Amino acid sequence: MKKIKPAFLPAILILCLLIGSIGNLTSVLGVPALLVVVLLGAGLYFGSPRLDHLSTRQLRWGIGLGLLAMLIAQVVVLHVMPNTVYHDPYRVLSQADQLAAGHMTWDITYFWRYANNVPLAYLLSLWLRLTQLVGLSTNLSVHLLSILVLDSFIALALHTIWQLNQRASLLVVAFGFFALSPFAYTYYLQVFYSDLPTMLVLLIIIRSLLNWSQKTSRQRWFAGSGLVVAVMLGAMLKPNLVVLLPALLIVGLILARQHLWRQAKLTLPILLIVLGFGLSLPATKVIDVAANYQPRTAFSFPATNWILMGYNQHSNGGYSGKDVGRAIKQPSQAARQRYNLKTIPKRIKTLGVVGVIRLWVVKLGIVLNVQGIQRWYNGGFRAAPSWYSNHAGFYQGLTVIGYVAATLLMWGALMLKLLRWRPDLTDPHQILALLAVTTALGYLAFHTLLWEVEPRYGQAILPLLWVALAAIPCQASQSRPRWANQASLLNGATALLVAFGAAGVLGAQLPQKQVIAAQRSQLSVQYHANPKTVTPGTVLAEVVDVNAPANYFSVQIHAGSQVQVTLTNLATGQHYRLTMAGSVARLHHQLAAGQYRITVQNLTTRGQQVDVTHTYHYQLAAHPLTVNGQSQPTASLIYTCMQR
Repeated sequence: MKKIKPAFLPAILILCLLIGSIGNLTSVLGVPALLVVVLLGAGLYFGSPRLDHLSTRQLRWGIGLGLLAMLIAQVVVLHVMPNTVYHDPYRVLSQADQLAAGHMTWDITYFWRYANNVPLAYLLSLWLRLTQLVGLSTNLSVHLLSILVLDSFIALALHTIWQLNQRASLLVVAFGFFALSPFAYTYYLQVFYSDLPTMLVLLIIIRSLLNWSQKTSRQRWFAGSGLVVAVMLGAMLKPNLVVLLPALLIVGLILARQHLWRQAKLTLPILLIVLGFGLSLPATKVIDVAANYQPRTAFSFPATNWILMGYNQHSNGGYSGKDVGRAIKQPSQAARQRYNLKTIPKRIKTLGVVGVIRLWVVKLGIVLNVQGIQRWYNGGFRAAPSWYSNHAGFYQGLTVIGYVAATLLMWGALMLKLLRWRPDLTDPHQILALLAVTTALGYLAFHTLLWEVEPRYGQAILPLLWVALAAIPCQASQSRPRWANQASLLNGATALLVAFGAAGVLGAQLPQKQVIAAQRSQLSVQYHANPKTVTPGTVLAEVVDVNAPANYFSVQIHAGSQVQVTLTNLATGQHYRLTMAGSVARLHHQLAAGQYRITVQNLTTRGQQVDVTHTYHYQLAAHPLTVNGQSQPTASLIYTCMQR
């Protein structure tokens, strides 16, 4: 049996995950999260033999009922706590809504600057058109799509894990990660964006390669077709999927060096993957034509813009508003490219060797940080229920502890396996594990060494890590003492007590700015979104549900506008006058729970501009905007109600 002696790539991944683990433990909730990980880890160690004795029938029923309960909980979350989607996902959703309504125009500069989101907007518009045929609203259509993609990913991940590793304990742990942690109920459920489809595509690609050498010709035909389509879609949605190519090259070279290339029979699937990448280019052009999208280089950013931000030490390699603002001021794409190529070497030279390495470590910690999963592209719930708002610190703390603990527990199990692993590449499953490890390192290297970073970027490697965890052989389950079952239950119960107790005590120490109600979706002035011109005497009004006490209310108007903004408690009739501060009208006053009406009046003799978000079929808020008494259900003011 041929083996690779140095486990070099697994060692690098272990180092990366250690850095990511430290980064996830830096907040006030880090210690209880770590304690939960230790308790759950010990509980699983003691209880795994008993779990491994579960029958296939018991597993199917248990996980099947668990997934059904998860689905019910997801529907409840979407119904009770819809959030206000903002930034990039909203711009994609707004454009898709517009295209689905038959308006094939691109009215803001966002898509000329970030053309990679054009395919996503167009494909989403096709889904909206399809669901409109059966009478579904746009809101329901988007929620349905999120559930379909998310739950398909979870079910496919569990099925893949079981195919790779027939241990019931691992399957139960995986189910717990996906269905019992915040993974299934926060960002990926409440905000539809390219991150989750990319994870699903990666999982499909890996699955297509599973047991390729044992597939029949018919099975290879179906798997190969799915592989090409998955790669093509993935490359259109997220161009950084290209890291799969060097990963395949590295694995191929290792196989060739071990004289195992022919035995692995990966030539055809690799060619199909390359074909998928090749087809993504003309497919993107076809979508551009179908969507009536025409690039404008005067607004577009070269790839070097993201590299420039990636070496901005002041933003820790993340998104930099100053860099973006400076790029916007450049007269052309060529000018931006010249500036970037001149500035990037200067930044690297200023950082020096030590500074660059330090920045890489910081970026790696950021890209693997999962503490903010609830906040990613979430501008706050549209009208948070009172039971949530009154105990928001507890729920937010529990979310952080839950997902950090689940993530670190999985990483810890994988790192232990990687430490002992010496890849046996005569085993097709271990070839798959090596490809998953190498591709995961490619993603991390891309964002750490080259690109800008955001915490959610690191989630792309999640399916790869689970595949590696399942595919790497594990030692046979050893018998445990009689008291092991009691110890397992005790550890699990203690872990829950620690999580709930820490969330209750330390959650109060989290940032106290709690969004009570909001509608923050907008196309943004920076992308040349057109404000609404309000003629003299016009009155705009919108009702807002405030389900918990608040002390701050703001309404985005528009820079330089002269309008009167008031807030009225509909139960008491009390009026509050908001004061202008730049482009925002603000109120700092204690507000009781209840229904309020925002009123914006133009009392001048000339037209005034007000920022109003308008869609075609997507309902932004629970109550419509009214203009001189006429209802506009798909329009809304931009407002935020908070407890500060």
